Amino acid sequence: MSCRDPYCHIEAFIEEHQLDWTVDRLCQLVTVMMVDDTGEVAPAACPLTPDHARNLAFELLVCAEHAERLTNQPEAGR
Repeated sequence: MSCRDPYCHIEAFIEEHQLDWTVDRLCQLVTVMMVDDTGEVAPAACPLTPDHARNLAFELLVCAEHAERLTNQPEAGR
């Protein structure tokens, strides 16, 4: 998170009774929540289906790998 962002960190968790009944089958949701440790901003939460959570996790891994490669490049290659 940047200095301008009001949120300090992100949490992911499963609440046992948070289920999605709108898809063709019942599924447990995964909640992703951005939290502000100072209490100045209310938490922002988003429930995701397992497929959406998996896709988000994959995209985050792709971005993290790319950012790491950019960070580790020699200065001449930038």
